[in-house]
Amino acid sequence: MAFILTACGWTNEADEKLESLYRQRIENSKYVLYEYSYPGAFVTNSDLAGITILDSNETFKKSKIDRLPYNYFITKPTVGKLKLLGIDYGLNPRTEKDTLLTPTEQYTKKYNGVQVDIIKYNDTYGSAPNTGLMIYEFDNLKETKDSLTFYNLTKINGSTAFPSTTSFLKGNIKVIDSTDNRIFYIQIEQAIIGRGNIYKPKSPLMLVANQPIVGYATYQFYPRTNINSTVLTNFGIWKRVK
Repeated sequence: MAFILTACGWTNEADEKLESLYRQRIENSKYVLYEYSYPGAFVTNSDLAGITILDSNETFKKSKIDRLPYNYFITKPTVGKLKLLGIDYGLNPRTEKDTLLTPTEQYTKKYNGVQVDIIKYNDTYGSAPNTGLMIYEFDNLKETKDSLTFYNLTKINGSTAFPSTTSFLKGNIKVIDSTDNRIFYIQIEQAIIGRGNIYKPKSPLMLVANQPIVGYATYQFYPRTNINSTVLTNFGIWKRVK
């Protein structure tokens, strides 16, 4: 049985059953970003998962996808200033010369008629403590036009400690919530490009200082009390299409 829910801007037809669909609106624009995932997306390197951009008058469906090459926005998404950062993990094994703190490639391409600027880097040679998954708790939050702020923030797990009140630029913020809109956690991706401590492959138990680091940190922020996801908009924030 085909299921069509045009009010939410997507279709779930018999041949394209989605596992998840998130939407992010672009301020002062007719365009909408979608982050989608189909069954099998985590076992194949294909178009089964990713992000795409559509006119807000269009209904999301598989045939409309023009998949963007990367998922990380360098700045808050704005039409005319859509900038993506990509990290190449394809070289294995790497050498120390492979990690560069300057882009390996820059180009511009249109996706569904919208211009997107792409910048690529090679990833870190070795592993960096300030990349990967880190977990925090917070009491409250506040959204502004450009950012999301957490209050009484404390670290649960990870190498990066933030001030009690910390703000993050919109674009790479995702709300994970329940069917009744209770926030489970908020996930934020942050690109880490600079110098710092790493564990080199040949000395995995010893931190080596002042080494090039190119990677992503994934922060998960868990509320200490029940917070309804409807307090947040989806302008610059990924929210689940229900």
